[in-house]
Amino acid sequence: MGSPSGDRFDVVVIGAGLGGLSAGACLARAGRRVLVIERQDGPGGNARAFRRDPYTFDPAIHVTAQGFNIAFLDFYLGALGIGERVELLRAHECFGVDVAGERYQLPVGLDALKSYLAEQFPHEADGVTSFVETCAQTTRESQAPPPRVGLADLDAVKAQLPMLFKYRRATLADVLDEHIKDPLAKAVCGAQWPYLGLPPGRLSFMAYAGAWMALVEPGPLYVRGSFQSLADALAACIEENGGELVLANAATAIELADGRVAGVELDGGEHVAADVIVSNADARQTFEQLLPAEALPERFSRRLAKMRPSVSAFLLYSAAKLDPAAQGLAHEHFVYPSDDYDAIFDGVLDGELGGTWFSLPSVHDSSLAPPGEHVVIFSSLMAYDIGEPWEQAKPRYTELMLQAAERALPGYRDAITFADSATPATFQRYTLASDGAAYGWENTPDQTVPKRLDYRTPIEGLFLTGHWTHPGTGSIRCLLSGAQTAAAVEGRNDPVELLSSLAGGTA
Repeated sequence: MGSPSGDRFDVVVIGAGLGGLSAGACLARAGRRVLVIERQDGPGGNARAFRRDPYTFDPAIHVTAQGFNIAFLDFYLGALGIGERVELLRAHECFGVDVAGERYQLPVGLDALKSYLAEQFPHEADGVTSFVETCAQTTRESQAPPPRVGLADLDAVKAQLPMLFKYRRATLADVLDEHIKDPLAKAVCGAQWPYLGLPPGRLSFMAYAGAWMALVEPGPLYVRGSFQSLADALAACIEENGGELVLANAATAIELADGRVAGVELDGGEHVAADVIVSNADARQTFEQLLPAEALPERFSRRLAKMRPSVSAFLLYSAAKLDPAAQGLAHEHFVYPSDDYDAIFDGVLDGELGGTWFSLPSVHDSSLAPPGEHVVIFSSLMAYDIGEPWEQAKPRYTELMLQAAERALPGYRDAITFADSATPATFQRYTLASDGAAYGWENTPDQTVPKRLDYRTPIEGLFLTGHWTHPGTGSIRCLLSGAQTAAAVEGRNDPVELLSSLAGGTA
């Protein structure tokens, strides 16, 4: 068990997932004395890779992005001085999808995507084109600086951000139905829904559009050596700027004095004083376990009780001797037995595999597997409660996933050289997320930005970061969340202003 070098820091960050590491790195680089506490024996959270010699696996984060129409990730890494430590590998396609017996390969680039969809669905050319353009414009508006008008002048704000206001409460199904009639065309345009953990009928269109567009242009990215390389670079940034990362220890309580944070108590019994606490932990753990019950305003407690954690996941980590190019496989490939995604998700809630995709990161990074072999990670959304202990159910679900893999890739079982699996209980055990939630809160319209929990909390000096707060689900959003929280601590207007100051040395 690690221990901090002192008993007072400017900032204590609870949890070394990407959000916590991002907040810690930004604040350390801004001159704050930062302590990051992590209960596991290495940094990264869901980005913490593991090795099963000679294979390297990313447990939960399989792809990232620059950000739609902007090079945010390059800017972010450069501002923290770690750009040379993180080698980004660009994919040449967006993703593949098998649905109802048909295979599609969606290209990178907005114009290329519109042309491809129009060619595949000529009878829906106008509809698929307008749907993609709607996704793009809504995402652009969501990235725009706040309008320079008073909130009372709502009509002026709506005029500047028409798509944002039109679709802020819409589901993905609402917008697909508005533009497209063909169920198969809808299915291809909505195929990426498992990345957000909900089917089109329940998923926030705003969340979906932003995630899809970020991968469409300029394209999906991998990190050479696994996403652990990104986590390690952020941890190094913290330490090289005077901060500390303490592993195999945990915060057991957030201590208060006169209604504001005063520090944390650690699992080893140490007390660390700090005027600012940033929690990257599960929001319910933060508010219901680390804080005394009477600390929260009743209204906030009622809101917290109503919020719904996301679904979890079942994953099969495997390696095999195969040639992805010969089988026409993309680096990420979604597989569906039908185009009725809402029915598929209903099956997930009943304990069935569904919302399934597989990732082949070694297509772009040959260091992850020996020559002639590829790492293949099969993922499926999954309910946490299936009516029996996961320890007992794991072998059966592993076999079901192997059968699904064989259907998607005929002959795969004979090519396997390694296989292991992780259940929702695994997610819960390693992250302490409520019911193994893989995406923080559900990405419904009433729980996405600005409806997610704010990074500022009712407790003075306590901030949130990660996918339980906004901007929400996804690796790039978690990095942005950390920068956003750090900006608030530093009194900056927004994360771009903070990062610009860090890059220019004026923090």
